[in-house]
Amino acid sequence: MSKVSRRQFLKSLGAIATFFVANRTGFSFAQISESFEMLVVGDSLIWGQGLEEKDKFYTLTKDWLQSELRKEVNLKVKAHSGATIFLHEKESQLLKKAGKSETESFYPEANVSFPTLKTQIETAKSEYEKEGKKADSINLIMLTGGIVDITVAGVLNPLGNEKELKRQIVQYCNEDMFRFLDESAKVFPNALFVVVGYFPIFSEKTDTAKAFNATLEAYAIPRPLKPFTNNILTRPFFRLIKKKAINRSRVWFEDSNREFQTAVTRLNEKAGKQRAVFVKTPLTEENAFETPNTLLFRMGGNGRTLDSFYDERLIECKKVFGSLRKSIGLKQSIRQCEIAAIAHPNPEGAKAYTEAIKTTLKNILLAQSD
Repeated sequence: MSKVSRRQFLKSLGAIATFFVANRTGFSFAQISESFEMLVVGDSLIWGQGLEEKDKFYTLTKDWLQSELRKEVNLKVKAHSGATIFLHEKESQLLKKAGKSETESFYPEANVSFPTLKTQIETAKSEYEKEGKKADSINLIMLTGGIVDITVAGVLNPLGNEKELKRQIVQYCNEDMFRFLDESAKVFPNALFVVVGYFPIFSEKTDTAKAFNATLEAYAIPRPLKPFTNNILTRPFFRLIKKKAINRSRVWFEDSNREFQTAVTRLNEKAGKQRAVFVKTPLTEENAFETPNTLLFRMGGNGRTLDSFYDERLIECKKVFGSLRKSIGLKQSIRQCEIAAIAHPNPEGAKAYTEAIKTTLKNILLAQSD
C-alpha cells in the first residue's frame, strides 16, 4: 500500500465533500466545518488498558487526524474496561433489584460491564446536546466490543465446546454488533463507524514456560510454592492446556474477524451507503502473548503487570468492586481487575493499531475521490 501525502489526503477530502454534498450520502468527513467531532466507545481494547493517554491508539489517531485535516479534533471518550455491547441478564437483574441504572460511570481501568456500548452512545448523545452540538455533526465513532460478552476465559477455556464458542462469536460479533451499529447509526446519522478487531491471544509462538510463569504470577502464587506448580511433572499438562488454548484463540481470531466484517457489510447494505468500516488488527500470531515479538503487556515479578497503572488499580479496583458488592450485590474478582492490563496492547502495539486505522481511513478517502 503506497503512502498518502498530506496534499493527496486534503485533495481527496475536498473531492469527497463535493461528492457527498451532491449525492447526500456517506459519512460526515464531507461536513467538517470549524472542528471535527470524534467519539470513542467500547471495551478495554479501545480504552487502552494500562496505557498512558498519550500512547492510546485513539489519541494517536486523533493527533494524526488533527494534523492532516488542520482542524481541531474534539475527542469524547466513553469507552472503559469490561464493557459489554448490551446489558446481560445477570447485571440487569442486580441493577433492577437495587433500583439502580447502568448509567453510572466507574474508574475506567476497572473491568465493569456497564455502562454498555449502547449506554455509552446514549450518554454521549446527551452530553453533545448539553454542549450545543447536534447528533448529525458527529464525524467519527471508533469502537471495539464483543470479547467481554464471551469473556477472555470463555474464549480460551480448554474444556470449552468449540461449537458453542463459534455460536457465541456469531451472536456477539455479528448479530449484537449489527444491532448496535444499526441503532447507533440512527442516533448519529452522519458518523462513520470504525469497528476495530481483536488480536490472537495465544499462538504457536507463545513461550510455554513464560506463559506458565505469567499464569502463576497472575494468580499471585507465593514464590516458595512455584517449584511445586511449575516443574517437570506439571509442564506436560500445561502444554496440553496451551495447545487447546491456542486452537480456541485461533477460532476466536478468525471467526470474530469474519463476523465483524459481516456486521459492517450488513449495515452498509441496509443503509445503501458506507456507514461503517472494519479495521482488522495489525497484530499477528507473532505478536501474541509471551512470544519473542509480543506487542502485548506481560506479567512481571511479584504478581505485577508491566504497565503504568498497576499500583493505581490496586487501590481503585477495591473501591469499585467493594462499592458494587454493597450496592447491587455484584461479586467479581478484584485480582482480575488488578492485573487487567495483561495481554493488552503495549505502546508499540497501540502504534501498530494506529497505523492500521490510518491506512483504512486513507484508503476510503482515496477510493471515494476517484
